[in-house]
Order: sequence, then structure tokens, then C-alpha cells
Amino acid sequence: MTKTPHTLDYNIRIFNNMSDELNQHHAGKFILVYDGNFIASYDNFDNAAKEAVKRFGRGPYLIRQVGAPTGMPMPASVAYKPVNANH
Repeated sequence: MTKTPHTLDYNIRIFNNMSDELNQHHAGKFILVYDGNFIASYDNFDNAAKEAVKRFGRGPYLIRQVGAPTGMPMPASVAYKPVNANH
């Protein structure tokens, strides 16, 4: 039986719970959280999104910049389309 990954809301809670540590070690970086786990930090959104799509397909996963103001979150799996995508 295939396990269903945690929801985007869960990934956001994990990100928020890690905020002190993330600010200390990854300020300004883009963080990828999948299934409640910190995966990696990236220098830009594009690199984080490419890795997320490659590893996790449509998600749900969270990509958020550490220290950036939060607004209405949009899951990267919905928002990201590579510039050179044909469809």
C-alpha cells in the first residue's frame, strides 16, 4: 500500500516550527519541505522547484524563502512551470 504524503498545511506547520533554526542556518535560502521533512535549501526558487518536481512529482510540497514575508501560500507543485516547458 502506497503512503499518501502529508498535506501542504502540515508542511507549512513544519516550516514554521523550524523557523528559528532555519533563520540561523539558511537565511535567505529557499527551503524544500516534503512529507513533513526538511529536504534541502537552495539559492533560488527555480533550483528548489526543479528538484522538487524531479523527486516528488506533483507534491504536495512546500518551497518557501527563509525570512521572506508570508502571504497567501501557493504550493510550488501548482505554481511552478519551467520557463522552457513546452506544455
